[in-house]
Amino acid sequence: MKQEISQEHQAVAIETLKTILHLFHEKRYDEVPGAVDESEIEDLPGFLREFIQGTLDLNGMETFDEYGAPCNFHPQYEFHQLHFFPFSDNSGFAVDYEMTSGGELAQLVLQLEFLYQPEGRLRRVFLTVDPQ
Repeated sequence: MKQEISQEHQAVAIETLKTILHLFHEKRYDEVPGAVDESEIEDLPGFLREFIQGTLDLNGMETFDEYGAPCNFHPQYEFHQLHFFPFSDNSGFAVDYEMTSGGELAQLVLQLEFLYQPEGRLRRVFLTVDPQ
């Protein structure tokens, strides 16, 4: 049976997201590995410089929005940028965050994983930024 994700663990996930999105916004890609405990991507700063900055350049966007920036969706509908997915084996949870630029959806999803550790803390894992 899947357990609910505690408010405390959700808060840790959101703080991690805020940090990563702030670094994306400021284009400080070399500092992103310091916001997590591990990464599924071997050269994370190189990947971010190439993929994230390349996406901005290709789409004529200046920067990605920080966490909590207002979103302008047309037509207006209920939309959730942040999604939590508890693992069925209760080992942790995944988080998807739909990124925006200038208040518009950027068609990119930041994906992180948070694994429960014996001492009660979370192991923060950077999975990827997935084009949608």
